[in-house]
Amino acid sequence: MDREEYIYRKLESLSPLNKALSQEMAASLGEWATIEEVAKYLKRHKNTIYDKVDGGDVLYRRIGPSILIYTRSLIFFLE
Repeated sequence: MDREEYIYRKLESLSPLNKALSQEMAASLGEWATIEEVAKYLKRHKNTIYDKVDGGDVLYRRIGPSILIYTRSLIFFLE
């Protein structure tokens, strides 16, 4: 199983509270958000977000030089 599939399965098995929190994040940020948007939302430094991306802790897509993060996967920052 690859990392992306693992994250999707983890998202499906979230508790009702965590599902609600992830939906709230998606409602606030949209389904996909930039590193800068996520850092501002979570009140963290951009390097912290890059570390999570590099560690494979969140689902993301690289589009050219930009990185977009699947906002529902941000729930894993809170674990």
